[in-house]
Amino acid sequence: RPVACLLCGERRITPLNTFVLNGKRFHTVRCLPDGLMWLDPQPTPEFYHQLYAEHYHRAGQDDPLLEQATLDVHTDETRLRETAILRLNEIEEFASPGRFLEVGFGSGYTLIEAKSRGWDVLGLEIAQSCVDDMRARGIAAACSSLTDYAGPRETFDVVAMYSVIEHVHDPTVYLRQAHELLKPNGLLVLRLPDTPDEGPPASLIAHLYHFNQSTISELLRRNHFEVLKFGSFSVWKPKRYPGELPNMNVISRKA
Repeated sequence: RPVACLLCGERRITPLNTFVLNGKRFHTVRCLPDGLMWLDPQPTPEFYHQLYAEHYHRAGQDDPLLEQATLDVHTDETRLRETAILRLNEIEEFASPGRFLEVGFGSGYTLIEAKSRGWDVLGLEIAQSCVDDMRARGIAAACSSLTDYAGPRETFDVVAMYSVIEHVHDPTVYLRQAHELLKPNGLLVLRLPDTPDEGPPASLIAHLYHFNQSTISELLRRNHFEVLKFGSFSVWKPKRYPGELPNMNVISRKA
């Protein structure tokens, strides 16, 4: 389905690049008025729900869509631990241990690190295998998307979504839900690609939206968050596809 811009609601777009997957042609487009970029047309929500619930976290090296639409999140444990430490160090620049919710936790190393530092943690993930792994380690986890989570409002000090917001059809709904779950002055932490103006250097069917510092700041502002810091810049280089993806962490506060 073709979609309109999240920020202006219009469809005044210019194409940036094109790729073909399973014989279907997809484009990255940019909104002319405000610069937001996205995948167009977009596959259905049902396609992505099946992808993330059944395949994304269990992909192996023989998966033809490894890196393009699936990812083995359980490899390279040393790097995953180091990343989790970096994430908690950034969060604790602005908050002391309290209640911590991670959405789409994957391998769960950030939850494990947070709990080891005294945070009261909960993870949400739509892949049951990931939920089972966390529960086996004594980590509270639920098989649910953020939009289906029915917990009490204003109970979390931090909501973290690492590599989530660019994967969903309506990022605004996720930001509003996070806002409702956070206590006053609570932190929302995002990890997402920092996309250059010419479009993503690596185009993935898993990424529905392509933000940069300007467009994610504007979307956060419209949903009552104040950006505190852009940090933890890194680069992901797929092995099977050309290009690379620069990534950033965005720490914001509930206004």
